[in-house]
Amino acid sequence: MKIVVILVLLLVLAGGGVFGISMFAPGLLPPMVLEMLGQEVPPEEEKVEERPAVTVLVDLEPLSIPIFRDGQVDRFLVLHLLIEVRPGADFELVNLKKVRIIDAILKYVHALSSLEIKPGVNDRGFLKQRLLAKIEEIVGEGVVVELLFQNVFERPL
Repeated sequence: MKIVVILVLLLVLAGGGVFGISMFAPGLLPPMVLEMLGQEVPPEEEKVEERPAVTVLVDLEPLSIPIFRDGQVDRFLVLHLLIEVRPGADFELVNLKKVRIIDAILKYVHALSSLEIKPGVNDRGFLKQRLLAKIEEIVGEGVVVELLFQNVFERPL
């Protein structure tokens, strides 16, 4: 009789523990158990892509970009960018389209500075995000691992 009482007590404790976990930490339980308990299943988290173990850098020569104000050159923006890619086919593809990438960067920075969009060329995070999107338009998504600023500064005329 004592064994039956102990087993029933253990089952009640285990059930209470599972119910408590489902209320306070639902991510620890499998979705099937949550559905059986009548709990809402949390959405699955997106898998974060891991960085490749080996990458190579494609060096874009320093770009000296004139910034115009009122039809006159006001200052120069000097960008020295590195494109981080996987070795092999991705490296070859970026090297083949290097001239188109440089052209797209020049056009985009000119357009960004002429439209005076805030934060514009002064915010490096915004500029990096936009230039990375322009580069991915040319070479395709997933080719570029990272866009690195080696040197960025403005030089007066």
